[in-house]
Amino acid sequence: MMKSRVLIGAGLLTLVLAGGAAFAAKEGVRHHRMKFMKHMVSARIEDLEDEIDATPQQRAVIEQSKSNVFAALEAKQAAKAQDQRGQLVALLTADKLDQSALYALVTSKTQDIQDLAKVVVPEIQKVHDVLTPAQRQTLAAKAAQMHEHHRGGFGGPE
Repeated sequence: MMKSRVLIGAGLLTLVLAGGAAFAAKEGVRHHRMKFMKHMVSARIEDLEDEIDATPQQRAVIEQSKSNVFAALEAKQAAKAQDQRGQLVALLTADKLDQSALYALVTSKTQDIQDLAKVVVPEIQKVHDVLTPAQRQTLAAKAAQMHEHHRGGFGGPE
């Protein structure tokens, strides 16, 4: 049960990273936004490493996994973001909506997420395996605390 909570929490973190990468993909400021996102995520990870008293070896594994995930995110955003945005605008502004093309675009985006998961899930496994049960419990408690704090969105009422 606790293992699945940690994996779910890690999966949610991954989705946040992916969402942040999508946000960072906007042309013209993409590089700066990605750099800012990497800085913010790195700071959060370092805080969590401190909170669980991660060893230098654990920190090295976590750092490598973080770098691998960011590299995969950057590769995906560079290859697809602008092209898909243009296709979507063209589809939505056409006189007649081409549902087949819209489904194809969604299928492509779904495949991108599945491809990204093939990189992210093994990295989550590496981090999971290097942490002790007590460290995973601490992370799960922190995730529950963060979830409670952000219920209703940014700490507001539900």
